[in-house]
Amino acid sequence: MINTSLEISSKTCALSFKDEKECTIIEGDKELNIAMSLQDFINYNCEYYGSSFEGRVKGAQLALGMKYKLPIIIEESRELVFFPTRSYNSEKCSWISLNNISSYEEKNATTLVTFNSGKKHTFEISIESFENQMLRATKLLLTLKNRKLESN
Repeated sequence: MINTSLEISSKTCALSFKDEKECTIIEGDKELNIAMSLQDFINYNCEYYGSSFEGRVKGAQLALGMKYKLPIIIEESRELVFFPTRSYNSEKCSWISLNNISSYEEKNATTLVTFNSGKKHTFEISIESFENQMLRATKLLLTLKNRKLESN
């Protein structure tokens, strides 16, 4: 089913490339197709929430001191943190919501993720890389929270 809703929300579990003009969104226990490229969809949402994709990446670079496969905070107040499974430029790149992961396990050199909604999805990423990306996303979120506490 093709959907025209473009807002990433706290129910968004993952974003995946479908083809050059369409992406798939796992939202709760449903999969929706959006008539927009994955990169355009992410760019739109970064801008919708007040920044650009490049700005979100630069912020993550400064917070983490890293440059490759960085997680991004799409929206701060609801802590919408997503991490990529591959390089941003890869067609096989998916983005996973840190806050919606219930559990995960290795399955034939891929990672099977169970989301809080009960929905399961397999991603083409090794369990080691998945855990590394989760740690980076957690560190980014913690850094942001600590900065907010320090400024109060």
